[in-house]
Amino acid sequence: MLNILPKPKSLVYGYGTVGDDYVVTLKPELPEEGYRLILNEKGIEIQYSTEKGKFYAAETLDQIASQCETLPCVTVEDEPKYPYRGFMIDCARHFFTVEELKKQINVMAELKLNKFHWHLTDDQGWRLEIKKYPLLTEKGSVRSSTRGDKKEIKGFYTAAEVKEIVNFCADRFIEVIPEIDMPGHFTAAIASYPDLSCHGKPMKVSERFGIHKDIACAGKDETINFCKDVLSEVAELFPSEYVHLGGDEAPKLNWYECNDCRKRMEKHSLADEKALQGWFTNEMVAHLASLGKKAVVWNDGVSENLDKTAVMQYWKQSSSTNKELLVEAGRGRQMIFSPFFYFYFDYPHGMTPLKKTFNYKVPSEIEKNVKGLEGTLWTEYVPDVNKLELMAYPRLFALADKAWAYDDDYTDFLVRLDVFAEFITDKFPIAVTVKPNPSFLKGKKDTLLFFLNILDRDTIKVARELRLDKRIAAKRRRKG
Repeated sequence: MLNILPKPKSLVYGYGTVGDDYVVTLKPELPEEGYRLILNEKGIEIQYSTEKGKFYAAETLDQIASQCETLPCVTVEDEPKYPYRGFMIDCARHFFTVEELKKQINVMAELKLNKFHWHLTDDQGWRLEIKKYPLLTEKGSVRSSTRGDKKEIKGFYTAAEVKEIVNFCADRFIEVIPEIDMPGHFTAAIASYPDLSCHGKPMKVSERFGIHKDIACAGKDETINFCKDVLSEVAELFPSEYVHLGGDEAPKLNWYECNDCRKRMEKHSLADEKALQGWFTNEMVAHLASLGKKAVVWNDGVSENLDKTAVMQYWKQSSSTNKELLVEAGRGRQMIFSPFFYFYFDYPHGMTPLKKTFNYKVPSEIEKNVKGLEGTLWTEYVPDVNKLELMAYPRLFALADKAWAYDDDYTDFLVRLDVFAEFITDKFPIAVTVKPNPSFLKGKKDTLLFFLNILDRDTIKVARELRLDKRIAAKRRRKG
């Protein structure tokens, strides 16, 4: 019995011995990423309509060949469930080399994942060379310490290195989607150019994690022009259809007191600061559209006035989430699903075990709006590639299967995953040192230790500020 991952849509066995012919046949009627792989007494035939389908057929053939001394007669008909099948790596909190990234990209290709979401900027580091603003990498790419450890973290990707990654991915039919987070998670940019904030005060690249109240000033033309200039260079560097604008975790405490923000709101008749963020994001969405790009925004950055063409990436779950998803689906908004309780791979295996990741189901009532699934790996507490691989695998295999296959049989998935046991051991020996499905007590312990590690004086201070932010926002909505 052949075990293929991700699971093909159809697999039918035949009889006899596979012949010697090898034929590649163009079949325009097949889906863009679909293929038909035929092994019979004549030989091997790959049928496809695009080069993507041919590539995925070759990946499946490699898996079959790796399992069998003699090729079996079999016909595989296959196509993905979702057109978007992604993996995000955060290179802002901790920096990873080009070669370290290429290793993960190779695995993505073998798993038929097709979107590499590259998180390049945040409060703790700016990792992308921007010619017009050299201080972003001179100052913004260097963090002198992390939570008081006095260990410098630095690094950025040059335009040449970006091109190298983009081309490497293109050879594997993977689209690189850059993320330039705005208006929140903007401290590294403000540290480089202080006038981008509401107060204009000098700052350092942040040495702590979590949410920061110093965000880009939406009232200043200087900030708007800066963001558009950056996106113009990003559009030149990345041939992708999409650019991710972040938009998450942007507290408005400084905007409430900012004269420039108030004037902007009055000029455009904006009801509140959330609408101001919608206006700000719309400016970037329109600019990207002028450059031939589409925008992606995290779901807590989505407002009622946000342009409907912006794709929403769903991560943040709350008691009102399903209602919000239905509202956005009713508006026709396209979505990418990365719910943090299931697809955040920086969480300990005890908190998000393999089985939990695999068993997630997209709500049926909004399925038609979902472009696909993405596993995310934030690196606040992932300082090197060994920890990255410890956290990502084998959960990324479950994500890949969910994004491609139409099957929800977890037991069958585990059988097929066994095919990759040697692969994981050889490439990611550290990944086999943990149990992907820890016991109940071990899971509770891991989760407790994870959150105790996060908790410090700064975190408590930020929590108070966020409560204040919510109270002010609620008060202003009532007044409105």
